[in-house]
Amino acid sequence: MFDETALRELASIQTEGPILSVYLNVDPTRRTAEEYKLELRELLKQVSSEVPAEDLEVAKRYIEYEYDWSGRGLAMFSNAAEGIWYVYPLAVPVRSGATVARRPYISPLVEIDGLYGKYVVALIDRQGGEFYYFQMGELMDQVGMEGEDVRHTRRGRGSSVHGMRGGSPISGRHEAALVQRNLKDIAADLVDFCQKYHPRRLLLGGSEHTLAQFMDALPPATRELVADTFSSESVLNDAEVREHSFRLLNALEEHEHTRAINTVRTQAAKGMNGVVGLDQTLSVANEGRVQVLVVERSYHQPGYQCQGCGYLTAQQMDRCVFCGGTFTEIPDAVEAVVTQVVDKGGNVKVVNDGQLIEARVGALLRY
Repeated sequence: MFDETALRELASIQTEGPILSVYLNVDPTRRTAEEYKLELRELLKQVSSEVPAEDLEVAKRYIEYEYDWSGRGLAMFSNAAEGIWYVYPLAVPVRSGATVARRPYISPLVEIDGLYGKYVVALIDRQGGEFYYFQMGELMDQVGMEGEDVRHTRRGRGSSVHGMRGGSPISGRHEAALVQRNLKDIAADLVDFCQKYHPRRLLLGGSEHTLAQFMDALPPATRELVADTFSSESVLNDAEVREHSFRLLNALEEHEHTRAINTVRTQAAKGMNGVVGLDQTLSVANEGRVQVLVVERSYHQPGYQCQGCGYLTAQQMDRCVFCGGTFTEIPDAVEAVVTQVVDKGGNVKVVNDGQLIEARVGALLRY
């Protein structure tokens, strides 16, 4: 199962020889398994001169004999000579491609982890709740709880709660108190559920009036996790909960990307806690100052890395000014800084091409 721990483990790997990184979109709604097998063979053929044949074969064997074709995406990393083999079936699609470098190519995983990483969906009504915990788009846990039965006092006279129209005032107040008790209990259970899994986002579904009451019952720390609310009338089963959450998360991510890009550019223009461009971004990343890295999806640029301390630069240098080590040319300094930021616990946002205009990469700083 792929998670944040696996992502950081991949980011920490640096091999002596080449490591093969393969991503394959295996969405069954688009093509057949045989077509995807053919695509994999074509991808491996493109990098066959750069890695040992054993690494190509292990990827082919996995697809042919081990993969169960139950997901939508697949990520594989191999360096057989150094005992490295990681494979991650994914519940969400990825862009197909094969890359060879001294470190795993992790940007596609960073992107989908930012979008579909740990989140909770909670469906709330006046009597109970249903909680769903997703990791990388895969449903990992689901629990439901029911409170006391909420019934109207008299048939055909409307709810005695909302405005207390119909029924006696005493019954209306009793029903309102019962709903409030239920929502308070549901909120307490949701807090426990979130404390168990530590989601990054919380999506709430229900009627507008019920959710307004429910938000009041949540403690501030849990309320801050709520990324969006929605009407749950059209959500009927687990699959619909997941697909609906995907649509919400995509919209939220676009909004967050726009906000991050604007903040980076504004802070950089003011000479404050923001930088744009590869040279400046590499400089602050070397100092461990990157809080949020923003990079366009298809941006790649060669660079240089110190063999002694790992210092990254876009400029050719004879000796490292920090450790005196020598530099080696690397094919992608952009991917190297993504890996470095993830390894140091920073946040990375992979955005659409053209959103950072000519800069293509930038960062918000810790200090």
